[in-house]
Amino acid sequence: MRPQIPSGRRQPSSTGARSSPSGGSGFHIACTEEAAPVLKRRLGRTEQPLAVMATPEEVERIAVVSEEERRILQSRERPIVVLERRTIRRTRDPGLHTIGCMLPYTGLHHLLFANLAHPLLVMTSANLPGYPMITDLEIVLGRLSEEVDYILTHDRRIVNRCDDSVVRDGYIIRLSRGLAPKRAAIDLGDATILSVGPELNANVSVYRNGFCITSPHVGNVRNPQTLAYLQETAERIGGLLDARYDLIVHDLHPQFLSTRYAREVAEAAGAELLAVQHHRAHIAAATREECVGIAIDGVGYGDDATIWGGEVFSGTVPHLDRVAHLEVVPMPGGDLATRFPERMLYGILPTSGVRDLLSSRGWSEMELSVLTRQVERGLNVAATSSTGRVLDAAAALLGICRERTYDGEPAMKLESAAYAGKATAWESEFLRDGGCEVLSTRSLLAEAYRRSAAGERVNDIAASFQYNLARGVAAMAVRVAEERGIPRVALSGGVAYNRAIRETVLSEVRAAGLEVVMNREYPLGDGCISFGQVVYGGSGE
Repeated sequence: MRPQIPSGRRQPSSTGARSSPSGGSGFHIACTEEAAPVLKRRLGRTEQPLAVMATPEEVERIAVVSEEERRILQSRERPIVVLERRTIRRTRDPGLHTIGCMLPYTGLHHLLFANLAHPLLVMTSANLPGYPMITDLEIVLGRLSEEVDYILTHDRRIVNRCDDSVVRDGYIIRLSRGLAPKRAAIDLGDATILSVGPELNANVSVYRNGFCITSPHVGNVRNPQTLAYLQETAERIGGLLDARYDLIVHDLHPQFLSTRYAREVAEAAGAELLAVQHHRAHIAAATREECVGIAIDGVGYGDDATIWGGEVFSGTVPHLDRVAHLEVVPMPGGDLATRFPERMLYGILPTSGVRDLLSSRGWSEMELSVLTRQVERGLNVAATSSTGRVLDAAAALLGICRERTYDGEPAMKLESAAYAGKATAWESEFLRDGGCEVLSTRSLLAEAYRRSAAGERVNDIAASFQYNLARGVAAMAVRVAEERGIPRVALSGGVAYNRAIRETVLSEVRAAGLEVVMNREYPLGDGCISFGQVVYGGSGE
């Protein structure tokens, strides 16, 4: 393997990104810690956390590493492991108490570190977030000419692109290099099934002859490039298995690109087509036993065409009834409220006090007037029970994050603020919506506002908000389990990566004498959806 540096590259600046070494499954961009601010500016990701590759000694120096985390770091899979760091250094992860660390895992990496004066490199994939890994040198030369100063590559063709896997607290965040394709033994009958996953953090799964094969992480299927990669991945796995599909499973959302692709495959194969609601797929991925299932995440298309994300189900796959959820609240501007969480804050808590708060932060009278009329009249306002959007609103209220620049930023920064706080119990308000119990998130946010106005520490409010939100969700699940005589509660969804929220839910459930079910073999986030879709499709009626 002969390292190559193509000619015709511009000379490196004294502070810029130093190199773009390729791993075995796609290109990375790497730089020293000192150059990280320059790299982030070049990439337009000034706030986004970037992982580091470091020697084992350096990882121990910058982060707190448990025995289990050390085992995962040093395993042959060599994933990125999200660790608590010893000190906060804004050059790497602004505002976060965690840092993603990985050890060198290819021959090229070991050669690089053997010749470096630095024990640590900031490292990120050389593709836009949600897009496929770059595997072609010509694409690197065309797209990264302004971002990197050198390209370090080799003369071996990268056949299968694959992102780095990511693990936190033993739970998989991204199922990819070293962990996937994943083969799981499961009896779902004689049908051959293809599932195409969700829209975000997608992958595909194929079931045939008693085994389910789940692909590595594909990305966000919102663009033609990632859709093409999804199709390529499905065709490759299907070809290797000689699959002749009887059933194609997709998300309930009718407008997803993956839904359109599922229809095309089903038509071509003469297969049946099945739509599975996002959060039910989450629970199906966790267990096939009777359970009360908690699914807490950012977004999923619901049965009623609203945006779900704080759901409690009861039953056995494929018969999971929605029995409780977070309060349905407005999202002024739809996706705009995701980018600017202060809009979400006002949607949940449209009071004069919040209006004054936004005015003090620079909102003009015209902007506030438009927002107010939008909420009052329901113009371009989506309805949601999403846990993620409630956490976004809390982050906005406390001034922790006013604009989301990367996926999950407000909730992640809220978690880090809460990490330094002390949680106290608040009174929760529960409502009824038809046959469902509802946790009032308006009352929780109003309490947070009252405490903020009274001068309580931001960190303590953040910790208490997370704690009482989690406690409320757990209380609804426990009541359902006790009323229906169900002995177990399953937990899934991206919000469950938040350690404080997860452990609060688990503690409350266990205190009620109930069994807890979580899947450590698949991601808690949307990387489990395609597997859950297969399980749902293979479970019949």
